[in-house]
Amino acid sequence: MNSVKTYTYLDKKEKVFGLEIADFLILAIAYAITFMISTSLLVNIPLLIGVYLALRIYKHGKPPKYTAMMIRFVATPKFYTVPGRENT
Repeated sequence: MNSVKTYTYLDKKEKVFGLEIADFLILAIAYAITFMISTSLLVNIPLLIGVYLALRIYKHGKPPKYTAMMIRFVATPKFYTVPGRENT
């Protein structure tokens, strides 16, 4: 069987600082909130490092795109219908 040579970035997961895109957005939101509350770097940087480490620990052992799937699950409406019955 012949194999095809591909570029290495096609096989890599989409990650920024070791976090997936949804996790990085959570970190960006935490960044925005902490810098709106306080402008002191001595307070904000350790808080952001703590959020980053918490996300890394949270993601340990989870499947890829776990956070995005959980956000989608929580955000979708929980309205179920029985097939074949009309809503009256």
